[in-house]
Amino acid sequence: MTRHRRVAFAAAGLALAAGVAAVGVAAAGEPYRETYPRAQIDPARGVEGDVGFSDTIGYWRTPQALARHAGWVGDAQQQWKLNWKFMDLDRIDLHPGHFAVDAGEARFNALAARDRRFATCLGEGTADLAGLAAAYPKHDAALGRVVTVEDRIEHCAASVLGERIAQGSVPNNELSVWFKSRSAGVPIRVDIGDARLMQAYRRGEELFHAKTGQLNFACASCHVPGSIMGHKLRGETPTTPFGDAAHYPTYRTPFGMLESIQQRFARCHGQMRTQALAPGDPAYVDLEVFMTVLSNGYPVSVPSAR
Repeated sequence: MTRHRRVAFAAAGLALAAGVAAVGVAAAGEPYRETYPRAQIDPARGVEGDVGFSDTIGYWRTPQALARHAGWVGDAQQQWKLNWKFMDLDRIDLHPGHFAVDAGEARFNALAARDRRFATCLGEGTADLAGLAAAYPKHDAALGRVVTVEDRIEHCAASVLGERIAQGSVPNNELSVWFKSRSAGVPIRVDIGDARLMQAYRRGEELFHAKTGQLNFACASCHVPGSIMGHKLRGETPTTPFGDAAHYPTYRTPFGMLESIQQRFARCHGQMRTQALAPGDPAYVDLEVFMTVLSNGYPVSVPSAR
């Protein structure tokens, strides 16, 4: 059984869409697995694909739209429509995510002082990192794989400094949120014209809809029309997946820590009663590609808190 088919999972929440029939799939020699009915998503539309999907984008697309609906904050029936965007960067008071950016900058400066090639490795030839994170995940021809910001950090630390800064670790997350803060406000632009990115997107799309774990949930069980999206589940109301990747790494107030998007996938795995994977696993990379393409056109929004 391949790693990609072994790791279908939900990306954000615990929900079972009652009354919706599942589709069963099984490749030769692999176990039977149910999939949630496939949602119609056009990757070329990026974040605008939410139009006709949840149709909530009109409430959170811009700060002006959020301001018009600020009265919904705290309203259990309405707040989910804001997709939590009212908590992002320039719309929230100082929070620990800002301190994480400062810590990441200090780490970067210390590592670059040891060897300035660390900076040019992160920048793929340039030490000016402004705007670069908005193009991630991306295919790296030299490495022969799709890389994320966190993967780039781990690779550069190992190849230039001989030091391991593992994905999902505090140092990596702090460096990542600082790196991404250099692109804050820049629209996300994952290159779906690259066939290798689109292959990763399609694999991620498959994972998004595949059920797994003791609870037999998929990401789509919570985050597509006709599912639990917009309905309360154990104190939370799942929202649209469009625009969601823009705020990672994010400071998670319930846990008092900075969390990367792949750590969020792993957390959901645990909630689903299935085996989590380590950040950097190819399946998590594919799902991050899928989720980030759904944020194409929306600005990088770090530091953030959730």
